[in-house]
Amino acid sequence: MLRHGLMSAFRALQYRNFRLFFPGIAISQIGIWIQNVAISWLVYDMTKSPLTMGTVMFFNAIPLFVLTPFAGVIIDKFDRHRLLIFVQILFGVQAFLITLLTFLGVIQIWNIVLLGVFLNCIAAIDVPLRQSTFVCLVDDHRDLSNAISLNSTCFNVARLLGPAIAGLLIAHAGVSVCFLVNFLCILPMIFLVMQLKINDVKCAHIKEETILEGLKEGFEYAAKTPEISTLLIYLAIFSFIGMTYPMLMPIYTTEALGENADTLGFLMGAAGVGALCSSLFLAAKTSLVGLRRVLFAGAVVFSLGFISLGLFHTKLAALFAMFAVGLGMTSSITPDNTLTQAVVDDDKRGRVMSLNAICYMGTTSISSFVAGFVAHLVGIANTFIIFGAVMLFFGTVFGYRFSKLKFKSKL
Repeated sequence: MLRHGLMSAFRALQYRNFRLFFPGIAISQIGIWIQNVAISWLVYDMTKSPLTMGTVMFFNAIPLFVLTPFAGVIIDKFDRHRLLIFVQILFGVQAFLITLLTFLGVIQIWNIVLLGVFLNCIAAIDVPLRQSTFVCLVDDHRDLSNAISLNSTCFNVARLLGPAIAGLLIAHAGVSVCFLVNFLCILPMIFLVMQLKINDVKCAHIKEETILEGLKEGFEYAAKTPEISTLLIYLAIFSFIGMTYPMLMPIYTTEALGENADTLGFLMGAAGVGALCSSLFLAAKTSLVGLRRVLFAGAVVFSLGFISLGLFHTKLAALFAMFAVGLGMTSSITPDNTLTQAVVDDDKRGRVMSLNAICYMGTTSISSFVAGFVAHLVGIANTFIIFGAVMLFFGTVFGYRFSKLKFKSKL
């Protein structure tokens, strides 16, 4: 029984393309987290200014809003395999440049901002491209949900390992080594992506459309398809509110718990363990049946985790609450992604997944500033209670809305 469960959880690995793609994603995601931690450390070490860190984050977020919708049109018009190779090479160029500058000791804040903008220009294409390519990596489209869940598992494992590795490297080898490790993590991804054999057939009318015509068609399609528009709005709301916790937790750990950075690490680790458990559970599911219930349950657990952080201020209670936050976050966001991929028309997949990426990543960059302002006004504990209550309200509203929609798979 256990063996059958494990085989079911990793069934997408039976396909050659996914077996090549999966380890590349796993390694590169760890490298990305190492680089993210290293950049935050480097900026603060150079400036000692939280304002400068916020400014860097703001500039980094701009490409996500400006380029991601156009990236979706490009993905639907051009060959995904060639785009994947090109994007991974660009990631390697960015990683090499920041590694070179730090090893030479000539890195400046403007270099970091410029390379950060360059990185997020690439990411604006990579995220929807990667999400829309999963359908080409599995021969049986019934296993698409498994591929998406395993990708989520990679992300959560990387979120656990990456920051820990970065901390050890910064402490014992220096921040420049972190950037070198990220560069080395990208090289296997480039090689493995080149080995993929993807048959990406494009519709004739998409090739003939201009970029702006394609962009307009994508927005109109999403707006007029109630299943997709509801999933996108749900994702935007829960990302805007719920994904504020990484920014709020350092404040919570210090002010509400009176603890130090070690405790913060345990709390973030607890969220990562919860997210990993949810990813493995979703990976074991063999159909779309019940995903709406999982999505609703995840929203409730996510909300209650936030409320618990606001109400209970002991380390043990916070650990359980953060486990619930991680569990609920993945249980509410991953099914949203899976359902979106299942109901979208293939010739509009890139454009819809670009909107999905904006709802997930774009809203998070703005909400961190909003959450900080709210915490300043009402305190960190009340912020978690308010945000949790708002998520619980919207979770209930969307749970009812989802129960009335008919999600018919087009795969």
